[in-house]
Amino acid sequence: MTTSRAHAILQRKIINHDKGGTWIPCCWEDCDRPGYALYTHVYCEHDPREGCEHADRRLLPQAGRPAHLKFAFCSQRHMSYYVNAEGGNALESIARTGRAHGNLPVGERGRYG
Repeated sequence: MTTSRAHAILQRKIINHDKGGTWIPCCWEDCDRPGYALYTHVYCEHDPREGCEHADRRLLPQAGRPAHLKFAFCSQRHMSYYVNAEGGNALESIARTGRAHGNLPVGERGRYG
């Protein structure tokens, strides 16, 4: 592999070793493309006043998993759709358009990609 080729690789597929080394698919609806480490969204399921490490330590014995969920996407656009469909962004979208799912954030609506 040449040096120029090595520098051009920015995205890496997320591999699931529990399923025989296959890649994790994109988490947006029915997209079948692979999820990349470059487009990973971390969702915190705890009170923001509680620190992340403390929440992980508290929830791990109770639920058997940490207080953070990670979602992998194939592109910035699919990740933007997902992030805009959760939390306060979803409430804002419902008030503006009547639906929370399938809207891009303000400022990203005119771009292609």
